Amino acid sequence: MSLLSRAAALTLAVPIAYSLVEPHYLRVRHFTVCLEGMPAALDGLRVVQLSDLHFSAITSAALIHHAVDLCNAQQPDLVVLTGDYVSRRNSYSQVTLARRWARPLMEYGEAMAEEVARLKAPLGIFAVPGNHDYSMGSFEAVRQLLNGVGVKTLVNESLRIEGSLPIVGLDDLRASRPLLRQACEGIAPDEPHIILSHNPRLLQRVPDRNCLMLSGHTHGGQVHLPFTSFRKRPHDMGETEWHQGWYRHGQAQMYVSAGVGSVHFPMRFRCPPEMPVFTFRA
Repeated sequence: MSLLSRAAALTLAVPIAYSLVEPHYLRVRHFTVCLEGMPAALDGLRVVQLSDLHFSAITSAALIHHAVDLCNAQQPDLVVLTGDYVSRRNSYSQVTLARRWARPLMEYGEAMAEEVARLKAPLGIFAVPGNHDYSMGSFEAVRQLLNGVGVKTLVNESLRIEGSLPIVGLDDLRASRPLLRQACEGIAPDEPHIILSHNPRLLQRVPDRNCLMLSGHTHGGQVHLPFTSFRKRPHDMGETEWHQGWYRHGQAQMYVSAGVGSVHFPMRFRCPPEMPVFTFRA
């Protein structure tokens, strides 16, 4: 092999090797959120978002365990889980050979629930479904696992934190039917509230709402090739700009998390997993 060929092989090998390591570099990101009319009693409310755990043959138990420990270390008042707790078997890329040795989906679901059971938040832990959570035909199987460890699932419904701040949970847009009007019943558009939606595309339906929408689904692109705009993202996101970070549409604010786990390939590149922490100010 010529010196030039060796250099080319090394140039290719280094980023590939790194992409297999990056999925384990879970970073915590802190943000301050202001919603007009936020109750003074909730000033300083700390909310941690865990999205896209994807407990599976290509997302390690060690990463999920670390994510739970890291979440508890933030001393959250509230924890929100924004979907995709497991991965569909057919989501594994064939080149990984994961389909051959992956355990049954619900075994990963049970292990996921055991980890989620360790989360600590005095005001509660709330969850909405993602598209992968319908792999058993409905969300019910995953929902029972979550409810069984003390997680409150919100599917087209809402409740109020400390009797004041509404938190709304929507069904998944890709796998089911989100009913925004039903979920927001009794919540005035100008009243500050939090909306949980696995799919960021629902932001386009709430421009008149004084809300913070927390979403996932995109994995932030998961793989960002250098010197290009390429990001691997779900086909239903099309050419939308909502892939990771902060967005605003009318009055509504949204944060799209890059998530914790990986899908298709056990790799990330220039898009490490993340855990957003939001501190609300009155």
